[in-house]
Amino acid sequence: MWDRLDAGQLVFQADPVAARDLFRRCVTMIEIEIFSYCNRRCWFCPNSQIDRMSGNSFMSGLMYSSIISQLSEINYDGMITYSRYNEPLSDRIILERLLEARINLPRARLHTNTNGDYLDHDYLLELYGAGIQSINVQLYLKNDERYDHEAIRRRASQTLERLGLPAVLTRDEEGVWLEYSLTYKDMQIRVYGRNFAVNGTNRAGQIDILSDYVRTAPCLMPFWSVYVDHNGKMVPCCNFRSDVPAHHDYITGDLSVLPDIFLNYANDRASTFRLSLLNDKEKEGLCRNCCFAVPDVDEGRIAHMHRLRFAAGERKA
Repeated sequence: MWDRLDAGQLVFQADPVAARDLFRRCVTMIEIEIFSYCNRRCWFCPNSQIDRMSGNSFMSGLMYSSIISQLSEINYDGMITYSRYNEPLSDRIILERLLEARINLPRARLHTNTNGDYLDHDYLLELYGAGIQSINVQLYLKNDERYDHEAIRRRASQTLERLGLPAVLTRDEEGVWLEYSLTYKDMQIRVYGRNFAVNGTNRAGQIDILSDYVRTAPCLMPFWSVYVDHNGKMVPCCNFRSDVPAHHDYITGDLSVLPDIFLNYANDRASTFRLSLLNDKEKEGLCRNCCFAVPDVDEGRIAHMHRLRFAAGERKA
């Protein structure tokens, strides 16, 4: 995503047209949480500490339609994923939401992650009919159970049997990762289990995973991706969430207050946050110990970051 970096992402864009154009040029992935419920409390997820099981709060249909309508204005052709910290297949409203997006955004790629607990062959066909094009089925054990390769293999067999599609084993790394690839027509399906103790992240300080790591690499996630919680609040990365008190200072926008997704992406808080990440120095705050999506950095990319920061400074001046 280095080629999509833009000095405009580091400077507050108050003009709606400029903000929309910046979003159109730079954003390739939008994650939307259409409701809050999750049926699990996995040890490697903040849901182990925050209740997402006893109730379900939905993003309003008006807010969702507004997002889709705005994206249609720019002929959005990136990915929309229906994941956050919920289980997106636990409520079949996802079929309505997918269909609305497919009708209005024919060039977008619709995707979701799921724990697979609700998924079977028939539901898979319904999702495909509603417009989804790719699914990641993540294989989990019991909420407090740590990774066990053979247990994950057994879990995979159960899941693959329910899906009823031919599967190809693509990765079998003992104690680390087990993955299968499936296809249905032009839909791509990944079924995999991973050892979060060795390849997870601390979710912005919420989980004790690799917390002694100190990040110096830049983070590009807030540049090319957008995350919208079910309440309309926007955060700059998938590891933040608006219902965690420690994350409240990292909320960059609120569609229930300002319903323009482009202006929320380009506002002062979001641009300042991106600026703080575009360097090769030790990161601060809740990003300090994050090992998620660490990009390769060489002298050329360091120079590129310096040029962008300099250009942003000139624009501010």
